[in-house]
Amino acid sequence: MGSELTADSEKAMHEFRHRLAVWSGLIGLLLFIAVFVAEDVFSPDFNWLSTAVSEHSRTPHGWIQITTFIVVGLLFVIFSGGITEELRDVPGSRTGPLMVGIIGICLILSGPFVTDPGGVVMGSSGATWHGVVHGIVGAIAFTLMPLSGFVFYRRLRSQPAWNSFARWSLTVCFVTIFGIVLLKLAQLGVTHDLLGLFQRVLLVAYFGWIFALALRLHASRPDAVLRRPQRMVSSST
Repeated sequence: MGSELTADSEKAMHEFRHRLAVWSGLIGLLLFIAVFVAEDVFSPDFNWLSTAVSEHSRTPHGWIQITTFIVVGLLFVIFSGGITEELRDVPGSRTGPLMVGIIGICLILSGPFVTDPGGVVMGSSGATWHGVVHGIVGAIAFTLMPLSGFVFYRRLRSQPAWNSFARWSLTVCFVTIFGIVLLKLAQLGVTHDLLGLFQRVLLVAYFGWIFALALRLHASRPDAVLRRPQRMVSSST
């Protein structure tokens, strides 16, 4: 009786962690995009086409964007732990979930370390220490976005149940690389009037991939997202 209760409680706890991870990934995307879209729409003096999302933190209602960074970052960290748990039986590099978690930490830090105004270059006389920190963690996050997509592609491409998602991961990898190039050109002044647009396309592409990954985990059984090949063989004999 005691062993049955223990097994039931372990199963219930595993299902709770599964649901928590899935909903963290789903809510993280929806919350982040909903907040910056709402601020873009309801801030008449804010030119979102040429201005980065993080500059909402500098407005009179900047606490909204700051709080969003922190909350979404925490959700990413929770989601990364859930990915690790759900894909534990899948061979390959374990750095993909770690990268997602680091991106979450970068989002958390992007909140309190408010960005400098657009046009201020790191290291210049107009740069602030918190703006420099914001720029560094932002660079880390944007670098890890395509890298994480590629790592997940290499890990999942050999799994029949995840083959289509692996291809999507590779597509997102190339899309985010292209978005980063466009964003860098805008920062250099080549297409500065579209800096905000390029950044938002990049963010939506990557966060959309996170959302799709969460949905894919949600569609899987909480106690066996992916089965080991040995188990599949034994179940078919």
